Amino acid sequence: MKSIRTYLEATDSVVVFDPAITTRNCGDQVISDAVFRELIRLFPDLFHVSVPTHERIGLRSYRFCAGARVRLVGGSNILAPNFGFDSQWRIRPWDLAFVKDLVLLGVGWRNYKQRSHSLSDLLLRRALHRTAVHSARDGFTRSMLEQRGVGNVVNTSCVTMWDLDVEGLSRLPARKAGTVVTTVNADHHRHPFDRQLLGVLCDLYESVYLWPQGIADQTYISELLQAFPRASALGANLASYDQLLSHAEDLEFVGNRLHGGVRALQHGHRAMIVSIDNRASEIARDTNLPVLDLSAGESVLRQRLTRPEPIEIRLPTEAIATWRAQFET
Repeated sequence: MKSIRTYLEATDSVVVFDPAITTRNCGDQVISDAVFRELIRLFPDLFHVSVPTHERIGLRSYRFCAGARVRLVGGSNILAPNFGFDSQWRIRPWDLAFVKDLVLLGVGWRNYKQRSHSLSDLLLRRALHRTAVHSARDGFTRSMLEQRGVGNVVNTSCVTMWDLDVEGLSRLPARKAGTVVTTVNADHHRHPFDRQLLGVLCDLYESVYLWPQGIADQTYISELLQAFPRASALGANLASYDQLLSHAEDLEFVGNRLHGGVRALQHGHRAMIVSIDNRASEIARDTNLPVLDLSAGESVLRQRLTRPEPIEIRLPTEAIATWRAQFET
């Protein structure tokens, strides 16, 4: 087995398995942005190639993978016990004849309950580089990989958080903003709490915006706006959200989309993420990301919004440095 440094002497390209290709979720674009910022930092002179995770790959992707110096898996919540037979990362067992020695970058584990099959564990080990350092998004993902024989893993948190201005965020005033932007999740999690949350936000804030982060969110948001006409919808794209974050000063994020909240933090705004699955809660456990559990209830929500605490995010800088250092030549 060749070492990671041997692959750096191969050809002049880096392949990234990119979750933002044919995605239903703008959060994947937030991840992709961070991944490619990292590629510019590490490989400024190489050609960067994206291949899909949401679609099956073909001969063209095989050829790019075969000739690349490094092959990265660019974040997202795509590891699962049924690796090789999973609908979210459409890599098939026979793809691994051509796609191998992959290096993980801020990748997460999606499924808590399902038990894996020995064949899936074998395929996962075959796909991943044996000697490279892999970057897991949280401690649970690191544990799942280690249980399957992938021991060279560091917990770096999500790559979208690596460049956060932690000091700047800690200095944000601990007060409620005048404007709030929120999100819903119509793809996987329509919940009665959505209306409860929106009612609280309309009660506490002067201006309330809803951003359709997922492609299915627009219809759901239209339904919610009939009950809460004081709120307004943004365009269903990342550029529309970025424009609001760039131009609004007295604004914060409160919603159930992890990367909607992280994008607000990237722009220097306060954020509180309502945790509806393992992603935000696992990252919060490791980094102190501001998270409120869905079961907390309205009284706790109001208290957290009207008396916000300082943002004190802890990044695993040593683990990030370890992952980056393997590519230094």
